[in-house]
Amino acid sequence: MAPVEDSVAILSQRNEGPFLLEWIAWYRMLGFDRIVVIHNDCTDHSPQLLRLLEREGIVFQKKHEPDPDRPPQPQAHRKVARLPVVKSAQWAFVCDADEFLVIHPGDGLLADLIAAWPAGAEAMTIHWKIYGTDGAEAWTDQLVHRSTTRCAAPQAQQNTQFKSLTRHPSHWHWLRSHGPIGWRGPGPWAEDDPRVVRADGTPFPGYNADGAPLNGTGREEITHALAQVNHYALQSRERFALKEGTRSAAAHLDRYSEDFFRRFDHNGDDDPVALKYAARFDAEHAALRAIPGVLRLHHLCCADYLAAIAAKLGRPEAAYPAIAVHRETAAALPRHATPAGD
Repeated sequence: MAPVEDSVAILSQRNEGPFLLEWIAWYRMLGFDRIVVIHNDCTDHSPQLLRLLEREGIVFQKKHEPDPDRPPQPQAHRKVARLPVVKSAQWAFVCDADEFLVIHPGDGLLADLIAAWPAGAEAMTIHWKIYGTDGAEAWTDQLVHRSTTRCAAPQAQQNTQFKSLTRHPSHWHWLRSHGPIGWRGPGPWAEDDPRVVRADGTPFPGYNADGAPLNGTGREEITHALAQVNHYALQSRERFALKEGTRSAAAHLDRYSEDFFRRFDHNGDDDPVALKYAARFDAEHAALRAIPGVLRLHHLCCADYLAAIAAKLGRPEAAYPAIAVHRETAAALPRHATPAGD
């Protein structure tokens, strides 16, 4: 099935190089024809990887320099909303590198979700499905969406937050991490306006486009009828260790604590739904990896990531033999052609 014309998936990231190829392949596989990645303050090889992919016509990438006294992610999303590639889009989905949209109707592609789109809707909120660590301690270079099928029960409290697929992003002031805000499309936004719907197609009257930002719902309102966002928030103890003691990109809150880990490490249910995409995903992922220079930069990003884990845990790099393996693998792979200034 052809990509959905004028659709865009949007990611803001910092030092998440090991996860970029998977995330980009996933959203291209779903049928988004534009991928936008905005990045800030990176110390890994992800900017080089993104520039290479941009030259190949795979992504649009943009560096930004956020005010360090304010959360970087909202600043990134405001900047993204002004980009022509987003302003001209008809469909937009904003999420993080550990969030994977899963669509249930038809072949599970974006076109199938749009085919089920309620008439007149301007946005659809799609609830999380939280996936736990399944006991994983060490971080390794593997596909996140295949790392575990263990997850939270459907009505778990942590599933109450949502992401949004937005129709006509130019009708909104900006696209937040969880949903659009600031209606500036045709007609005023009325109280209990039905133009935002849930992922079962029913109106979401509590969504006030011009009111306080809304990130989630009550547990009784959770629905995964048409789609869900598989959220692999933890993945492993070592990956979470990198977040501990840091402020969140979305709100600058110091929330990555042991209590956070406990609340999000849901492993009681099993949902392998992401695996239904295996053949489509593998083809898209392999095509990206085959681009000269891409795999080399991916391995350098993995080495950077493991080195950051070692530093955070106060361990020598020698305690992580995979760092040397990734660097040696990168050295043996072909480089990409480097334009002046790259």
